[in-house]
Amino acid sequence: MVRIRSTKTRALYAGASLAVLGLAIAVPAFAADKPAEVEEIVVTGFRGSLQQALVLKRDSAVAADTILAEDIGKFPDLNLSESIQRISGVAIARDGGEGRQISVRGLGPQFTRVRINGMEALTTTGGTDSSGGTNRGRSFDFNIFASDLFNSITVQKTASAETEEGSLGATVDLKTARPLDYGKFTFVASAQGSHNDLSGETKPRAAAMIANSWADGTFGALLSVAYTKRSLLDVGTSTVRWAPGTSFSPGFDALPNGAGLPTTVNPAAAANNAALHPRFPRFDKYTEEQERLGATLDLQWKPSDQTELSFDMLYADLKGTREEQYLEAPSFSVGGACTAANVNAGCGIADTNVLSSTINAQNVMVAGTFNDVDLRVEDRFDQLETKFTQYSLNFTHEFSDTLRVHAIAGHSKSAHDNPIQTTLTFDQFNVDGYSYDYTQGRVPLITYGTANLTDPAAWKLTQVRLRPQTADNTYDTVQGDVEFNMTDNITLKGGLNWKKYDFITTEMRRSNGTTTNQETVIPAAVTA
Repeated sequence: MVRIRSTKTRALYAGASLAVLGLAIAVPAFAADKPAEVEEIVVTGFRGSLQQALVLKRDSAVAADTILAEDIGKFPDLNLSESIQRISGVAIARDGGEGRQISVRGLGPQFTRVRINGMEALTTTGGTDSSGGTNRGRSFDFNIFASDLFNSITVQKTASAETEEGSLGATVDLKTARPLDYGKFTFVASAQGSHNDLSGETKPRAAAMIANSWADGTFGALLSVAYTKRSLLDVGTSTVRWAPGTSFSPGFDALPNGAGLPTTVNPAAAANNAALHPRFPRFDKYTEEQERLGATLDLQWKPSDQTELSFDMLYADLKGTREEQYLEAPSFSVGGACTAANVNAGCGIADTNVLSSTINAQNVMVAGTFNDVDLRVEDRFDQLETKFTQYSLNFTHEFSDTLRVHAIAGHSKSAHDNPIQTTLTFDQFNVDGYSYDYTQGRVPLITYGTANLTDPAAWKLTQVRLRPQTADNTYDTVQGDVEFNMTDNITLKGGLNWKKYDFITTEMRRSNGTTTNQETVIPAAVTA
């Protein structure tokens, strides 16, 4: 987009830079015959943002990269982590089809610190178990924020004296827009829709910003809002890692009596137990509904070039539901000896006979046929919500060309709530003729032998898990800095920083009122 702004007229043009050049040549020729009414021409666009980012990187004394967006809605990404991954050395971890956390230069997400408008903050969400589950660590979950709420992202990869310690990976600075950056009344809006082929649904994404200034440009206010709704259907396979049979003592059943063969020791038992096999060969289905709302409010007062006071507020709400469904064979990862009580009720790998197996050169059992395999249908439903609020007050004053001060005070809170996490498991025991084959390509071929997958009576309810959880992170910060230029080449900086951090988390599990976990015990009324 190319914008031409005049003190008397304002127009929008969408065209190539060649057209702008032609206009620049035509204006002086026209002015020779008649006085031009256009007093000022300002051309801005995405190239200007790139140029500003290069200038910031060149002037920085540390290794830092910056992404700038001229207006709200200019980032095409779903959330901040996907915008940050455009910086070299940054990788993201995804959950639910979008980025959740970042790693910098190979160091995990827990080694990255995030500051929002100059103040440290921490946001946490709940994900699938394979992606970390409820976040109770130091990792920052970026999927809470729509990228539309910010117009500046800086990743500082090396340490400096003025940056507080506590980050081995990087310090990420996120900044929201300020009203005086625009100079006059500005309104920007964007809207789009996304369609998921699997779910067959189209969901909206929209953002808007309004800013204005008064009192000869010394006071301004800005309000921005971003909203996204997503519907995700993800179907695939997983194994929950690979492991040898010896990891689940005593390993595979050495007697192939389930196949009707003589009850002699299977000569291939040792090789089968030494080879890697899938712990949970299974098919997966994830259904997720997600709604994200974010808003910023910025008040800025700049009575002179030497003094500036700003008040910033940020709000974000990420909520949704997720259902995880699996058809799996858990007996490949259940150890323990078989007894008269459990041999017909989930004995595990000790009761599983290997009828045939294909072990490749890497000692991986890529295919096999088995008897006495236990099957499971697992269904988990989560209701999730994270609310984030932050407000901060920034003050900057220059006493002279050589002496300036900066102070910031604020509060932030991330409240994650997972009030419903319910899992039901239904098992079918001792299935014969079960097989898997991972040599067919990306999707394995799994057959279920004598199992009756479609008959509800063939399945037994074996577990009801109830695990509601919460995780709250709170920061209170007061900081003051002084900067003094002794000479053109020497600058002294110092300051004080007070910070208070609170972390509260809970997890509850279904019980009968005692301290013993009763999740594996099915109530009599349910079994009846």
